[in-house]
Amino acid sequence: MFKLWSNRFFKNDLNISKPFILPKSLWKEIGILMQNNRKNMALDFEKPPRNIFKHNARYK
Repeated sequence: MFKLWSNRFFKNDLNISKPFILPKSLWKEIGILMQNNRKNMALDFEKPPRNIFKHNARYK
């Protein structure tokens, strides 16, 4: 899903994915929310989520 939302899913840019692309400002906001939520995550998840805007190479 990350590739679709970040405009990396379709190889041909036919504006197919336009409605699904999230703007950079929203990615920044999501990243901040993920970073701030680290303290509230249950320890059962092992590692808390990282800021998706800064560390998006691991998301597929």
